[in-house]
Amino acid sequence: MSVSEKLLESVTPLMVYKCSFDKTGINYNVFLSTDDISTAAKEMLRKEYYLEDIDALDVSEGFLITYHYARFDSSERVAHRVMLTHDEPVIPTISDVYQGANWHERECADFHGINFSGHPNLIPLLLDPDTPQGVLLKDVKSRMPLRDLINPGESIFTTEGFTLFDEVQAEPEEPK
Repeated sequence: MSVSEKLLESVTPLMVYKCSFDKTGINYNVFLSTDDISTAAKEMLRKEYYLEDIDALDVSEGFLITYHYARFDSSERVAHRVMLTHDEPVIPTISDVYQGANWHERECADFHGINFSGHPNLIPLLLDPDTPQGVLLKDVKSRMPLRDLINPGESIFTTEGFTLFDEVQAEPEEPK
C-alpha cells in the first residue's frame, strides 16, 4: 500500500509530500481538491486524528487553506492543503465533521473573506459585524508565490497535471 493510499483511502490527493518533522513539525503535506476536503476530514476522524487548526494564506496563486491534523498516540502530524482562487474563495465546511472547525472557519472568513459553504453560523467571530470581510487580504503586488513561502517536502505522489510546485521557467531577458 502506497503512502498516499495509507493516508487517504477515500480520496485521491493531488499531491503528497513527505516532510522533515524536525524542520517543519509536519510529517506529510497532502494537497487536495475542494471537492475532497469533507471526505478527507471524515477519514481523518475515523483514523483518530484530531483537528488542530485551520488557517488561510493569501498568496499570488490564490488562498492556501491548511488543515493541521495530529494524533494523541503518536507525534504524527499531517497537513491537508487546498488552493482556492482569489475570484471564488469557496470551500465546503468541515464543521459537521469536527465541531472545533466552526471557530477556525469563522476566523478565516473574518480575516480573509473565505466562504465555507454549508457552515451553520458563518457570522463574524472576532471582528465587529460591520467590518468588511477580508481585512488581512494583501494587495496584488504584495502577494508572494507559494513556493517562496513553504517548502512542501519530498514529492512521493503527484496527480498528473498538478503543477503548483513545478519549477518556474525563467522568462527570456529582453534585448537591451
